[in-house]
Amino acid sequence: MENRSNKRAGLKIVREFEAPKTLVFDAFSTAGAFAQWWGQPGMPVTVALFDFRQGGKVHYNMQGNGQIMWGVLHYKNMLRPDLIEFVSSFSDEEGNICKSPFPIDFPLEIFNQVTLDENNGITTLTLSGHPINATAEQEATYYAMIDNMNQGFGVTMDQLEAYLIKQLEQ
Repeated sequence: MENRSNKRAGLKIVREFEAPKTLVFDAFSTAGAFAQWWGQPGMPVTVALFDFRQGGKVHYNMQGNGQIMWGVLHYKNMLRPDLIEFVSSFSDEEGNICKSPFPIDFPLEIFNQVTLDENNGITTLTLSGHPINATAEQEATYYAMIDNMNQGFGVTMDQLEAYLIKQLEQ
């Protein structure tokens, strides 16, 4: 397990899984799989809409600590089983992009790229992200939070690993 980030380049997490890349890709591709590992512990994910294809979107919420946070992913490009590109945003219940529920000026849109490479049964997942269409203040907030995002996505990758192990045991 290794998570690496570079504040100048945006978020970058590199993680290795003892699983075929098709299985790792498939963990992103169905609502049932996505809900089992996306997000944070103690904040179950409920999927409202799941359209995993280029041009599609996923609309979901996470509940915890007495609040509900909505999010939306707009898929821009994908090449099974190697690449997934999407723009992530906070949203309202209807799926409209909105400001972060936190008292910070966070970017409305984050471009994310997931690449998968397999070598000898080990899949390396690389997740990169950076703000798009953001103000200078929003970009500054994003880059100031890289370490927190790295930690949060590290926990999400732990959940993905647990999901993959469970799938391989079946």
